[in-house]
Amino acid sequence: MVLIQKGILFGIIISFMLGPAFFILIETSIKKGFKAAVFLDLGILSSDAIYLLSAFFIAEKINFWLTTNTFVQYIAGLVFIILGGFSIRKNYLKKDDFSLSELKEVEGDDSNRIIYPLNLFIKGLGLNAINPGVLMFWIAACTYATNELKLSDIKLFTFFGITLSTLFVVDVLKIYFSSKLKEKINKNTLSIIGILIGCLLIFFGLAIFFKDLST
Repeated sequence: MVLIQKGILFGIIISFMLGPAFFILIETSIKKGFKAAVFLDLGILSSDAIYLLSAFFIAEKINFWLTTNTFVQYIAGLVFIILGGFSIRKNYLKKDDFSLSELKEVEGDDSNRIIYPLNLFIKGLGLNAINPGVLMFWIAACTYATNELKLSDIKLFTFFGITLSTLFVVDVLKIYFSSKLKEKINKNTLSIIGILIGCLLIFFGLAIFFKDLST
């Protein structure tokens, strides 16, 4: 029970960490709806799971590689800056683009019912994967669970399994309540939200760009 409680608490804490994925997830749920955001979140969580498994087995090598190849953080930071700039430009110039027509059109096409969710999944996977801070976090989390909580083998996998499950449940709740906002706000407000998200992405990009991964 103690292991379950700690895993749930850790999952809740992680779910409210304000990183790029958090804001993109909220924006997607508001603009494109519940289902679209869930597929995006599944991609994000899959990236977390991959990084977590990597941290289990080759954390030391990955940590050394990240701290000695600084170009990784520069590429990641630049990607977020570009995404942020694109979001600002798109929302500023095309304030009438955020209607329900896109989602309805996708749902009406049998081929797109598979392609569209897959695109969202890959987008979530990629956006989370390019952030070196995510991998560093899971390496630190594994170190904490091993050294401080004294977990190993099955208990370690159980702990992080509960953590990721909790993270998904909380994310679904965030997505659900955020998606309800779409019915209560107009298109201009949606464009403003998009511009703010773009500014936040640029901020995170600059933070990643100038962050010293060796500290």
